[in-house]
Amino acid sequence: MREEKEAIREHYNSNPRKEWDRLQKRFPHEKYITTQMMDRYIRPGSRILDIGGGPGHYSIHYAKKGHTVTLLDLSEGNVKFARQKARQYGVKITAVQGDALDLSRFADDSFDTVFLMGPLYHLMNEESRLQAIREAVRVLKPGGYLFSSFILMFGGVIYGLRELPETILMEKEQPYFEIAARGEGTSMEAFTYAYLTTAEEAEKHFASVKELETETVFGQESILAPYANILRQKPRKIREAWYEYALRYCEKRDYLTHSEHLMIISRKK
Repeated sequence: MREEKEAIREHYNSNPRKEWDRLQKRFPHEKYITTQMMDRYIRPGSRILDIGGGPGHYSIHYAKKGHTVTLLDLSEGNVKFARQKARQYGVKITAVQGDALDLSRFADDSFDTVFLMGPLYHLMNEESRLQAIREAVRVLKPGGYLFSSFILMFGGVIYGLRELPETILMEKEQPYFEIAARGEGTSMEAFTYAYLTTAEEAEKHFASVKELETETVFGQESILAPYANILRQKPRKIREAWYEYALRYCEKRDYLTHSEHLMIISRKK
């Protein structure tokens, strides 16, 4: 686990801007749909903990809305970048380096809202993922909401078809395509160490956490992930119309495989 953790930290330390630009320039529909869904549950003036908050997209977004936000990330590079971006946007956030598996610096029931939008797809075994969820629940106030993200296994198929169609002929990629076709999840070394899952498998992580009840499950790109490159070439008015239309599909079970990322919204009893 130590080797995996260091590799993940180094991956994000090497280029914090890449993840910032991913949501800012390449996949803004993911952030739009995600925040639209989250805004249905986040109360005004919330105290938010953004675990695995990366370069700060969501922390800064909600700080701009008047929330009190603490970002925690494994990567020192991400933390530094998030602080710089917060200053650039004229908002205040607290950004600290830390591990999703150990939130002992925070007291029980100390946050109104918790984001867990990165760690679950970098923790390679189920017990570690459950530990991260339990730690997030511990610091969440009763009645508060937990927002948890996963990478969908079929998202890799979408990515291959959209960005690198030749991967279907690559021998080294065949084990991945076979697992995806069987409708299973797996832990693997991809862009870095990553856990890719199905909706059903993702939901099972929460079944044993009795303090939580699931409010909704949705695809963070809704129906738009396969068409991201096409959308990016269209005028803003057309893009935004598709974003709004896609919101009508994001919670529909039949369309979850159109997304690369899945979010589960849970409430602490």
